[in-house]
Amino acid sequence: MKTLSIALFVFLAVKLNAQERMSLRTVPFIPQSREGVYVKSVLDKRIVKSLGIREKTNGEKTELFLKGSAEKAIEDFYGISLGKDSLNKVPIYIELKALNVQESRRRMNKGIVKVARVHVEMSFFQTEDGQRKEIYAIKHNEDEVFGLYEKAELYATHEKRIRAALEYCIHYFLKYYGEVKPAISNADFMPRKENAKIDVKLGQWFNLVTVKGMASRYFQGYGISYTGFVDSKKGLIRPYETSFEVSWARRDIAEENGYAEVNSFVFRPELYFFYKRLFKGAYAAMSANVPVGFELLEDLSGANSFNFVVGAGASQGVRFIPWQKRGLVFGIDFFQQFETSKVYRFDVGVEAVLGINF
Repeated sequence: MKTLSIALFVFLAVKLNAQERMSLRTVPFIPQSREGVYVKSVLDKRIVKSLGIREKTNGEKTELFLKGSAEKAIEDFYGISLGKDSLNKVPIYIELKALNVQESRRRMNKGIVKVARVHVEMSFFQTEDGQRKEIYAIKHNEDEVFGLYEKAELYATHEKRIRAALEYCIHYFLKYYGEVKPAISNADFMPRKENAKIDVKLGQWFNLVTVKGMASRYFQGYGISYTGFVDSKKGLIRPYETSFEVSWARRDIAEENGYAEVNSFVFRPELYFFYKRLFKGAYAAMSANVPVGFELLEDLSGANSFNFVVGAGASQGVRFIPWQKRGLVFGIDFFQQFETSKVYRFDVGVEAVLGINF
């Protein structure tokens, strides 16, 4: 048993600390003039030296590093295009403040997609009177969009995005420095947008599966919903949400309209749905939706009938997600709706929501 425990511990330790060294290809990007500056050295100032922990196509999680070291890899990458030490060139020193790869889901017009990002931050220094002086600093995100199931393509192209991000930084440094003309990119980095906001991290994607108990003026029931969204501290969040509901008319309401039972089955795809982050783990929720479904009716004589229902609805409420990675979700909504029901046209009510975040 002791041997088995030791073997299990070693296996888990290896599994949890799997590492992969990524070679940065020294593919040259060709400046239109090679005169002016060269990169003398790169100093990695990052506290965490890895590029991040990523999931491979087989589901294994691995910690990514640049092969050798980030300093050596970046020096070699820039050296192949800018050249090395020369009497005609000014030495430039780089401090690497951030370099990491990220992945997250995001809602776009074509549905839910995956976004891969390389985030980089660099400072460029020059020696003046024996002292290093910072002359330029830059931040950049290199993003690329993939289909939800394109895991292999996403993982295989992290290295290309790193090169594109590094090219971007040196391109705009050289443009600022004025010693060489703009470089020609071989990695197709994203063009610069003036005054663009640079977020350090991709927003976290939340998957919520919730059940709700409903009570209104005319009906009682329950529903199940899926919600997916990217968290954001500022502005409105546009989640993807859809739900299915089962409800039944209150007995006195059904009898007033000549029925013994009225059961409703409704699919409620979102039309407009918004979250607004109030503080960490708490969100205001607002929606406009179009319920579509049917009613099964039994009249007082026992005869059955069918009624197609469609309408327009709205809701306002709050969601609480106290655990960011996974855990319980709870909230409450107040709703209003018009519907082609046999027992009402306008209804108002409340929903108690409980579910999980994963």
